[in-house]
Amino acid sequence: MLDAPSAGILLDLSIFVSIATALALFGYRLLRHYRPQAAWNHEGQVLSRPYAVVDLIVLAMLGLFFILAIKPHATATAAGGGGGVTLGGLVFGMAFHLIACAGLLIYLHRVRGLNPAELFGLQHIHWRSLGIVVLVFTVIVIITVNLLSAATVELLKDVWPDLQPQETVKAFQASDGFLFKFLVVVAAVIVAPLAEETLFRGFVYGVLKRYTDAPFAALSSALMFAIVHVHVGSILPLFMLAVLFCIAYEITGCLLAPMLLHAVFNSVSILGMLFLQPGS
Repeated sequence: MLDAPSAGILLDLSIFVSIATALALFGYRLLRHYRPQAAWNHEGQVLSRPYAVVDLIVLAMLGLFFILAIKPHATATAAGGGGGVTLGGLVFGMAFHLIACAGLLIYLHRVRGLNPAELFGLQHIHWRSLGIVVLVFTVIVIITVNLLSAATVELLKDVWPDLQPQETVKAFQASDGFLFKFLVVVAAVIVAPLAEETLFRGFVYGVLKRYTDAPFAALSSALMFAIVHVHVGSILPLFMLAVLFCIAYEITGCLLAPMLLHAVFNSVSILGMLFLQPGS
């Protein structure tokens, strides 16, 4: 569970990315006012033109909701630890992810009148090029993120004492129950790639790209993605992971690319959990 020091760091980072994004939106608007010919947000393969100001407002509301939700758990604050991940909590988390994803798709389709399949590049999929990108980026992602994870542990071991794995990882390694481990696999390999990529790459990245440009949108949405996982020790690796997902998305213009990369990365991580000792 989230302890007080971790909550403080995550809250500070959330406020930082919110202020930085707000300033960037204002700055890019000024640039486009004085340079109307600039069309940086139209570069790349990801479609961002259909998004509008109302989507920016929805994004701001989602960000505010998350900032208000960052609170240290009472048990973790009092005892210095967490309560762990339970079967019920895991099921609730999966349901929340799927409901949030469905709600976003309904909003885009019914309220905004957009076609999510067209918006996310899913209507005409070029399977061969998609497969090549996913294969190449799988190697890049696994090497880069694991090297960065090792570097993070080395750099923070004397500064940040709590570098334990995420609660779900510890629960998965410690559990002997087949159902619990099966649901963790489903959550990591199916639910998380589907819901998180739809939200962060499909919506957050797309909206930010519409009003800034691809590089800033990638950096900002990647930091949001890392913070949402509420684990201080994983912020840098998850940030890099999300940036690579954005690049793969831009190369293909198809949201299926980061979804598949996300699923493969989580699958490799689960295989690692099966062979690593608890606490490694």
